[in-house]
Amino acid sequence: MTVIIKYPFQSKKRNEEFFKRKDQELTNLDWAKWAGWFDTDGSLVKQKRKTKLGYQLFTKLQLKDRQPTELFSNVFETSLVYQEQNTVTPNGAKYIAKMFKGSLSGPKATWFTENVSPYLIKEEKREYAGAVLEDTVRSKDFNTWTKDEVTHYLATVIEGDGNISFSVSKSIVIRIYSSDKQYLANLVSIAASKLNIDCKFKKAKTYQNKKGLATMYELFIRCGKKNLTNLNFLRNLIKHNVMTLDRKKKKIQEFVTWIDTQKEKPILESRV
Repeated sequence: MTVIIKYPFQSKKRNEEFFKRKDQELTNLDWAKWAGWFDTDGSLVKQKRKTKLGYQLFTKLQLKDRQPTELFSNVFETSLVYQEQNTVTPNGAKYIAKMFKGSLSGPKATWFTENVSPYLIKEEKREYAGAVLEDTVRSKDFNTWTKDEVTHYLATVIEGDGNISFSVSKSIVIRIYSSDKQYLANLVSIAASKLNIDCKFKKAKTYQNKKGLATMYELFIRCGKKNLTNLNFLRNLIKHNVMTLDRKKKKIQEFVTWIDTQKEKPILESRV
C-alpha cells in the first residue's frame, strides 16, 4: 500500500473545526453527488473495535480511477492510498486489482453517513447506513428531490456503475448496471418524474457469483440525431461540478458538441 496524499489523524479539536467548516461549505448537491458514488461503489461498515473517539466506523470509496477518490480525499480531508491485490472474478478469472482508496473512520464516518443517507436510494446501502448510525435510514421522499439533486446523483451513478457508448446510428447510449431490480426501477421513476428522462431497464444476463446464480439488469438512456429527448439531461451532466470523472464526461461532451455542430434544421429547432 502506498500513501499518495496524507492528512493528519483525527482529534476532537480538529474534528470540531472540520465539521463546522464543512457544514457551511457542502450543499445538498454535494451530498446527492456522493450518495450516487456510495450507492454504487462506496461502502459503509461498522466494526466492534472501540477507539478513543468511539466505535470504529468506516466509510470507504475504492476505485480504479484516481480522480473521484482523490476528490473524496481532498473534500473530506482523509488520506488517499494506492494498493494492489490479487482478485478472482465470479467466473474464476484471476487478476491484480489496482485501486485508489479514500476512507473515513470514527466521528467523521458517522458525520458523513448522517449527511449522505437521505440521498441513498439503494435499500442495501440504506441498511448499511442504518447499522453505522444504529437507526433506521430512509431515503428522502422522491417528490421532494430537486432537479439538480437528481442530476448530481445520476451523474455519479453513471460514473460508478455506468457505461457510455456510441452506436452506428449516431446516438449515445448510457447503460447503468445493477443486480438490484428494484433499485433500477426507482432510478427510472425518479429520472422520469423529475427530469423527463426517457429510460427503461431490462434483464441483461445471468452469471455465477459466490452466492450462486445471479441476474444482471441494465438501464438504458439514449439520445440520438433522430431523437433528442434526453439531450437536456446530457447538457446538464457536463456542467461545471456535476460529474467527477473526466474520461466519462468527455464522451458526453463529444456527443453534445457533435449534435451542436450539425446543420440540419430539425436538430436546430429541437434545441432549447
